Amino acid sequence: MNLINRLGLIVVLLLFFNAAHSQEIEATKYKSSLNSGLYLGAAVSTNGWGFNARYAFNDWFSLKTGYETLSLSYSFDFDEYDVEYKADLDFKTGGILALADFSYTRNLYISTGIIFTSFNPKVTGYAISDYQYGDITISADDIGSFKFEAEPGLKVSPYIGAGYQAFFGKRDGVVFNFETGFYYMGAPDFTIEADGLLAPTADPAFGQTEYLESQFDAYKIYPVIKLNLAFKLF
Repeated sequence: MNLINRLGLIVVLLLFFNAAHSQEIEATKYKSSLNSGLYLGAAVSTNGWGFNARYAFNDWFSLKTGYETLSLSYSFDFDEYDVEYKADLDFKTGGILALADFSYTRNLYISTGIIFTSFNPKVTGYAISDYQYGDITISADDIGSFKFEAEPGLKVSPYIGAGYQAFFGKRDGVVFNFETGFYYMGAPDFTIEADGLLAPTADPAFGQTEYLESQFDAYKIYPVIKLNLAFKLF
């Protein structure tokens, strides 16, 4: 979770820089409704890669929607109480966006709205070595397997961000965006499944799920750093 903390700090610093920088910029008068119209774009961000559509009603207000997705997998081994385990981390996030942009200069804007998030990391694993207890050998199959799964407390998560946009080409028909912000997803909810000798880990009476949720209770935001390139259709 150190990576999330660092990304969150970067986002806060970039938002602060954006706000401070805007104080030094004299608002630019727009050429009459040159920037209004429909834009289609592609984006890559900490929330995944995807596509989006934005309709600018005028020089200061636009609505946009889009879809982003990210899937990462990582396999690793670890030891616990003299038993070796093999585990797989499957990290999935992304979602459907519904946002509004408010431009306060030609190049700077605030973005706010919601995401129907698909944030859903999982860790699955199983024992790959036997356990020796005196003269008794407990096989890896009897030790069992486990699954930890996390979901956001808010599957419809509010978003706020700040961005920089630059216009290029004939009649400013190409737009590049750099945006930072965060989703507020609430404290994550965990589920645990286990079998064999590991089965008590998933038993509510042992309180392992509640303990895990308390350890991650502080991680309620998901930081976003995004690059976007869009083209004006009309």
